[in-house]
Amino acid sequence: PAPDNALLSPTPRERNHLTMFNLDIGLLDKAVGNVKDSLKDGLISLDIWDRETGLGLAGHNPNPAATALFNKITTDIAGILRDSGFPGLSRYYLLDLKENKTVVIGIHSDTLLSGSLLDSSKASLGIVLGVVVPRLMSDVKAALA
Repeated sequence: PAPDNALLSPTPRERNHLTMFNLDIGLLDKAVGNVKDSLKDGLISLDIWDRETGLGLAGHNPNPAATALFNKITTDIAGILRDSGFPGLSRYYLLDLKENKTVVIGIHSDTLLSGSLLDSSKASLGIVLGVVVPRLMSDVKAALA
């Protein structure tokens, strides 16, 4: 079957942009598969995207509107922290939502972000923070190498 993001595949121009980073899309797809395997029904959606273009590169039930929103929110938070004299964002941040939902935004590099929507009644926060996020960080780093 086609990947969840088959309709969102990069155009040739976007692929040229991504080639500058020596990005391996196949390894990003494997990273998504690893998250799906770890969280099972606890994972509602996941998208890994290019920060500059907003282009989703790999995902499971991707949501382009959410990707655009969290791209902007992450930029805004980074600016607010900087302007307030706070330390900057590190590897990730979490949002605890109503209806047993959690958002995890991963900051993989200056060029890549990820966003996951989780069902917190099915995904243990300990597993997410202790296993899933570190492995996703490592897997995406490998795709950037």
